[in-house]
Amino acid sequence: MTAREGRPVLKPGCRLSAAGDVLLIPEGALRLQGPASRIVEACDGTRTVEEIVATLLKQFPGADETKVSQETASFLNRLSERGVLEFV
Repeated sequence: MTAREGRPVLKPGCRLSAAGDVLLIPEGALRLQGPASRIVEACDGTRTVEEIVATLLKQFPGADETKVSQETASFLNRLSERGVLEFV
């Protein structure tokens, strides 16, 4: 399943650090930059990627909708490929 077909959720053993700028994963940690932590926070299995993008657009008025949509989907797909999240 891809970002366009499901609702992203972090896999067991993966979570944001208390500060929210690091994604803790079984193999280590990934430093999150820019809006990445907001995207990961929204990956609770209840929101679609489109809903996450809509939230980001509200938080960042003036951002290019197409760019935000493409970059969010790409980021989530990369996390999925690394085994950090899945689409349900």
